[in-house]
Order: sequence, then structure tokens, then C-alpha cells
Amino acid sequence: MRISRAKQAAVRVLGEFGLDDVIDIDLRDLVFARNILYREAPLGDCEGRIVFGNKGHAIITVNSETSYLPRKRFSIAHELGHYELKHREIHYDNEASLDYYKFGNQEAEANEFASELLLPSAQFEKAVRGKAFSPSQVDDVARKFGTSLSSALFKYVDYGPHPIVVIYSYNGRVKYFRKSQAFTRRLIDFTNLPVPNNSVTEEWFKDHTVYRLDDIQTVDKAVWFDLSHRFRFDDCGEMSSMCNEHCFVSERFNTALTVIWED
Repeated sequence: MRISRAKQAAVRVLGEFGLDDVIDIDLRDLVFARNILYREAPLGDCEGRIVFGNKGHAIITVNSETSYLPRKRFSIAHELGHYELKHREIHYDNEASLDYYKFGNQEAEANEFASELLLPSAQFEKAVRGKAFSPSQVDDVARKFGTSLSSALFKYVDYGPHPIVVIYSYNGRVKYFRKSQAFTRRLIDFTNLPVPNNSVTEEWFKDHTVYRLDDIQTVDKAVWFDLSHRFRFDDCGEMSSMCNEHCFVSERFNTALTVIWED
């Protein structure tokens, strides 16, 4: 896998301080080490921002009203990523920019930096190696590394041993998706369309139904996937028509992070 500029920057920071990971590190210490002024203040819907001054100086501000520590850590890492990647503009980051994992822009680069800093690829691969995929496993990894579930899920897309699809939806509409390279089934493109009928995701947006991590729901593959070109058969020669679906949801932001996988 090609090592991106953002990942290289995160690996460089870890190496500079002789760290394998930042599990027990107060990220503000890394900010202070760069002579960046750090502050917390009410920012409304904004989760964090960085303002650049002259001669490499900068100010990072994180929303003081954010109580969820993994979110705050990701915000700090994200803003530090803007600094390390020399994104010399003022960046105001909210839920959308912090969770938007499409590539090709500075927000995505800062997200990738934060993901690698908080969840180093080598350490992540060790944590999930030889284990069957489950939502509980993602939750365990997120807790171990002190990061968000979304960070752990998207890291699993690239480095997990079991193929998965992750879909981000807001206010009942699909915003984007990513899938593991080994996941060859064709996902119907619901981007900017309502989430599909008969999906667990639809249950959340319509009725706010939330399932436990160990309460795995199955749905017909045709709900999410185009089955007109490719079929999967089980050992008995009969078509396997079901897949697993689980939603990690945010009441505050009315979002769903859906993960789909096959046994």
C-alpha cells in the first residue's frame, strides 16, 4: 500500500518523539512541543480550528463544550495535522470535516494524519490480527487507543483482515462510503439519496432504533448491493442472500455510521 504524505507526516512525528503510539500521551504536549498556542473555548457547531501567524506560529482552538474525550483528541490531532502538513490557511472544522474521509483535499489529509497518529497502522494491525470482525471488536480497539469509533472503523477498512463497507449518512441521506479493497461486491450508489428501505440504517432515522453491539442484524443483500452481475453461493450451492448490518449512531448530529460485512 502506498504511504501517503499525511501518513508519512504522522509517522515522522511519532518517530521524532520515540513513540509507538499516543495511547497514554496528552496530545496537548505535542502541540506545545511545536510552540503552538493551545486553547479551549465555546465554538458552537465548530469542533476545532487553527489560525496561522507569521514565522510558523499558530493557534489551535478546540471546542470547550465537547465532552467526549476521543472526539476532542481527534480534533487536536486533526488541527495538528493541518500544521504538520503546512496547510497555511485558517481551518474551521466541524462534524462534517472531521468525519469526511474522501481523499483529495486538505481536510481529508488532516483526517488521515490524525488517524495514523492516534491509530498507528502497525499497532492497529496487531490489535485486530486473527480475530473475526464484529462491532464489539471495533469498540474495543477504539477504547484501547482512545479514539472515536469512526476512526477505528475507517482504519479497519484499510488495514483490517475482514472485508467491510462503511457508509456515512446524515439526516437520512447517504453522504459517502468506503469499502475494503477485498470487498468486491458492487454497492449501489446512494450518495445524496435517502438511505435504502428495509435497512437497519433506515430504522435509525425513522424510529431511532438502536441495537446493542452484540445484537447483529441481517438484511437482504439487495438492500445495499447490485446483485445483477455477481452472485455468491454458499457451500450447498444455494445463493447466500443475507449480509450483516450495524449502525454506530450520533443523536447529537443525527448521523449514522453503517458497517456491512459478510460472514
